Amino acid sequence: MNKKYILPAVLALLILCSAMLYWWKGKPEDLGMDVSDRRFRIENTEDVGSFSIERKNYPKIIFTKKKDGWYLNSGRKARDEAPAYILNTMKALTLKYIPNRAGTEVIKKSIAKTGIKVQFFDKEDELMKSFFIGNEIGDGSGTAFLMEGAEQPYVLFTQGASYSIRTRFLYGMNEYETKDIFVEKAGDIEMVEIKYPYDKPSSFTLKKKLLGWEITNPYTGTKLPKLNEKLIEPYLGGFSNIVAEYNDSNNPNREMILRQPIFCEITVQKKDGTKKHVTAWSLANIEFKQNKYSPKEVGEDTRFEVLTDGNEFMLIQHRVIGKIMLAFDSFALR
Repeated sequence: MNKKYILPAVLALLILCSAMLYWWKGKPEDLGMDVSDRRFRIENTEDVGSFSIERKNYPKIIFTKKKDGWYLNSGRKARDEAPAYILNTMKALTLKYIPNRAGTEVIKKSIAKTGIKVQFFDKEDELMKSFFIGNEIGDGSGTAFLMEGAEQPYVLFTQGASYSIRTRFLYGMNEYETKDIFVEKAGDIEMVEIKYPYDKPSSFTLKKKLLGWEITNPYTGTKLPKLNEKLIEPYLGGFSNIVAEYNDSNNPNREMILRQPIFCEITVQKKDGTKKHVTAWSLANIEFKQNKYSPKEVGEDTRFEVLTDGNEFMLIQHRVIGKIMLAFDSFALR
């Protein structure tokens, strides 16, 4: 055999033997290899009881699972999608490649400067994973990971996803906090009451009765004589996605705003008897000294500060919340 073909043939034989050995023996760990430094994936995410995200020059963020959802170390409830995104990412982590020696050194230096430390604990508060997330590599489809205490970093990706893994762990505390004001199913609602203290004639109570719906004015008890019931279902459907632009609970002007005249109060009661109550202040009145307290006077660009009964302070646009801020006669049959 020509000498120039010997080396390629030997390499091909070694690869073939390795493949056969893998097929025969199984996974690397079955061959006695220590691969604990590359086991970043969490298969059973339902076992996670808490996890933390820590970056240099930023407060450490801790998510803790409770009976009614996830909470942050700020004491506030987390957005439902925030821990879900992170846990789904952990479940889908896949090894892309092992960096060479030069790449390893570059990644380790980068992680030392800008790495994100992430730890997962089970429901018994036992440590499950502790690792560092580095930067995106190459075209951004891969992200550097380094297990705490390990020397070899790895480049991982999530199959079928177009997002950056790292960005899921880069948000500030307030961006992880809940922004939900009303996320209710229309079929669960049996009563909605909206009071406009400075426009009492526009206030209304929409209540489910035995033979349909009824609208009355909560201040006078006046009943809307001709109710267009076709408008009720679309209106109640609007309560399914009243989500704030921003969780503004740390607003330094919060106490000052709470002392201002109220624009409206909204109460929703569900069939199971539970209630949710929020209070809204118009920033147009506070910031621009307007005196518009009727739902018929508010422009689309108006923004509101909303205080929930969970003591969350939210900033929301009228174009979002306006679909439920209707008036007494909005439901009249015309």
